Amino acid sequence: MHPFKPEASSPVTRGYEELLLLSEQMLDAARAGNWDAMSELQQVYVAEVDQLRVLPPQPVPSAQERTRRYHLLERILAHDAAIRQIVMPQMSRLEALLSNSRRRQELVQAYGVPV
Repeated sequence: MHPFKPEASSPVTRGYEELLLLSEQMLDAARAGNWDAMSELQQVYVAEVDQLRVLPPQPVPSAQERTRRYHLLERILAHDAAIRQIVMPQMSRLEALLSNSRRRQELVQAYGVPV
């Protein structure tokens, strides 16, 4: 008999572990500028969050499980912050391009001359 038997992780903790894995993959994709992969991973991430939301009530976790969840959430949030730092400048650049494109279309419609 083993003196220490690790408890099986709960569905919530397993969900957090999956979110951590996905957030790591999303960060890698963002760093590589692979926006298609980033978008696909984000959809899977949102689906995983939705699955966590509909879990039935769970038993109160042990102190060990709570600590594990806390550390998982810390890492998920750190990845989220890093992803935002990479994505926000890209979003600003895309917004500027779209704004310029709209202005050109408005000028063409107003004056009939391509700019």
